[in-house]
Amino acid sequence: MLILAFDTATDFCTVAVGTEDGVRGEATVAAPKAHMEKLLLLIDRVLGQSGFSIHDVNGLVVGLGPGSFTGVRIGVSTARGLAQGLNRPVVGVSTLDCIAYNFISFKKPVCVALDAKRGEVYATLYEFPRGCLKRLTDHRAMAPETLCSLLRGHPRFTLQVHPEGVILTGDAIVGYGELFKKRLKGAHFAPSQLWFPRASNLLVLGAPKFSAEKGDYNELVPIYARLSEAEEKLLRRGEKLR
Repeated sequence: MLILAFDTATDFCTVAVGTEDGVRGEATVAAPKAHMEKLLLLIDRVLGQSGFSIHDVNGLVVGLGPGSFTGVRIGVSTARGLAQGLNRPVVGVSTLDCIAYNFISFKKPVCVALDAKRGEVYATLYEFPRGCLKRLTDHRAMAPETLCSLLRGHPRFTLQVHPEGVILTGDAIVGYGELFKKRLKGAHFAPSQLWFPRASNLLVLGAPKFSAEKGDYNELVPIYARLSEAEEKLLRRGEKLR
């Protein structure tokens, strides 16, 4: 089964093609606010360099977020359009799960934290028992101070994790790195090349889903983790969301 995988939820656009047995081609480019222009071109490039065309694809995997609202919408809309046009199944994978998979061979817990803007981060804590990806917390948008309290084992959280053993990754380190250093002494920062999703990880995480899910493009649901700024403004004005 030839699978096309891509994610546009961060400042990078990442695309991979391969099968259950391995990746045949992959490319990632910086695309801040330019996913719409770059995604289809990158898909065509990766497929062409791997010796395939879009019509050879048997299934699609897309990153569902959370991340940039616009980026998530572009990725999911493109996946829906391709799945409908090609009559192929499509499944989704969390973007945070995809980033966490960069650390699948690690023994220490990993916290993925993406800058959610408006003074918040999207964060989830993971561990990897026997080489398997396991979420310890749900996807949440929260203040960076709240994340620090969670990782330090604040009494209001049931999860108790010692910060000495936690690896932090994700672009929230850019804006909140100094805060994390101050509040989480001893925590480790991952190198920047491990802060973002790789489409090859999406492919690995998504491939098993084709046997367990219908792959209906109508059932593809983005993960936003909070309301958009426009939706929050509507609520503040007392208007209903559609």
